[in-house]
Amino acid sequence: MTQSVRASGTHEFRMVTHITSSHAQEVGDVDGHVASLSRFSGLAFFSDGTVCPVYFVSVADYTNGAGSFTLFPVLTFDDGSVLCIKSVGVGTVDGAKTHFVGTLTVLGGKGRFEGLTGDGTLTGTRHTSLSIGADLVSDYTVSLK
Repeated sequence: MTQSVRASGTHEFRMVTHITSSHAQEVGDVDGHVASLSRFSGLAFFSDGTVCPVYFVSVADYTNGAGSFTLFPVLTFDDGSVLCIKSVGVGTVDGAKTHFVGTLTVLGGKGRFEGLTGDGTLTGTRHTSLSIGADLVSDYTVSLK
């Protein structure tokens, strides 16, 4: 039986992704200030059993590994529907890990998500430094309207 995320309501899901490309530039104003653009790819796991591929680009402004980020996750479902999200937040360093917390806005999508709006929250942990191959686990709560 194929599960299918409803087009409205509140949904919780976990994204497990890894960095497939990353470009960073020292800003130069203070030591450790870096701006970066990275691409992540992986899977989203919904509480109803739905699993779908996800990718996103990340724009980050970090000093010594901590700072602000903006993500643009795109989730593609088996029926061809696409859910587009914008997430913003902050990352803080804890040893080798970086913890993230943020808010999100539903940008819309295609198929059953076309014309929808919504908002939500996210938390996450990257288990190694920002580099190609680094793994990120994120928990999202999204209210679709």
